[in-house]
Amino acid sequence: MSLIARPTAAPEAPGAPGAPAGSAPGRQTRLDSLTGLRWFAALLIFCYHFAYDQSVGTPKHLGRLRDVTFAGPSAVSFFFVLSGFVLAWSARPNDTVTGFWRRRFARIYPSHAVTFVVAALMLLWMGQKLNPAIALGNLTLTQAWVPNRSDWWFGFNGVSWSLSCEFLFYFTFPFLVRPIRRLPVRGLWAVVALGNLFVVAYPAFMNDIAHATGWDPKYFLYMLPAVRLPEFAVGIALALLVKSGAWRGPGVAVSVALSVTAVFAVVHLLPYEYRWGAATVIPYTLTIAAAARADARGEESPFRHRVLVYLGEVSFAFYLVHEMVIYSTNYFLKQHHMALSMTVQAGLVMAIALAGAVVLHEYVEKPGVKLLTGKRRKPKPAVG
Repeated sequence: MSLIARPTAAPEAPGAPGAPAGSAPGRQTRLDSLTGLRWFAALLIFCYHFAYDQSVGTPKHLGRLRDVTFAGPSAVSFFFVLSGFVLAWSARPNDTVTGFWRRRFARIYPSHAVTFVVAALMLLWMGQKLNPAIALGNLTLTQAWVPNRSDWWFGFNGVSWSLSCEFLFYFTFPFLVRPIRRLPVRGLWAVVALGNLFVVAYPAFMNDIAHATGWDPKYFLYMLPAVRLPEFAVGIALALLVKSGAWRGPGVAVSVALSVTAVFAVVHLLPYEYRWGAATVIPYTLTIAAAARADARGEESPFRHRVLVYLGEVSFAFYLVHEMVIYSTNYFLKQHHMALSMTVQAGLVMAIALAGAVVLHEYVEKPGVKLLTGKRRKPKPAVG
């Protein structure tokens, strides 16, 4: 699966202090709680990939870990909603389409290009042949548009398939946000409701659509970028509701509790395909809105701790490197006939992935933004 993706978030200007409780949030309100929450979504993906991509540990222990992380793919849905939210929250009124595209490209592509090279070197080290066509698909971020080809979806740095979806989001955002912004409050609520309804109901029709086309059901439900657009649109409308002060929903504690319940309990009661987002999209929507509203009002939030905020800032880089670290560590240990306990290996992989993420964030991602936009990167509010 992916990553997760990089939902970049944040305005290009420093955030101002939160607005007083009860007021409509201003454009420059910092959304540090969303940045902190991003880390937990990335961590869920890491745990899922560690459980399903490595073979260390007894079947019993691996089985338990896989049960706990069963809903890991749903974190992609969280990031896609969050992506629409932060882009709408920080949209510049007088921005140009090409200016927006240039900043989005600068935000994610340098890190993607570097991790692509690292992935290619890793595959060569493992004795695998490189497919030039798949490499081109990965570099152009078009790999998720190819049906029935998991070798394309997950080739090289496999998690980058979600960036293929993000590129579609970035391309369409300037054309989506304008009509959505003109909607009255009821229209914004309708976008949020219908988008969530689509995600919840879509799995029920997935097999019929796949049978009619002969394409992989997972492709229609999870990989195809166009199918993920409703989640992105939900985020856009949600941000406009929160910014206007019109959002009505539960607070942070209740919303997070609903998300945790959905991730660790509800998904186990539903058919397999519902774990990819259908079981969690509603509580994720509530959580994103609640956290943003808390920041805008200056309310207490456990997700604004400076350590969590920094981890959230490096979460995109962490997402890009973590699965390569899992695979390369497995390969190295097997080649040298070394055995570590599952706990020790998990800690080792986490430490290496986090160190690599910090390096990628500080020495590729941030300089890349400065180089390609011609500006020093300023502090961002939520999500990067």
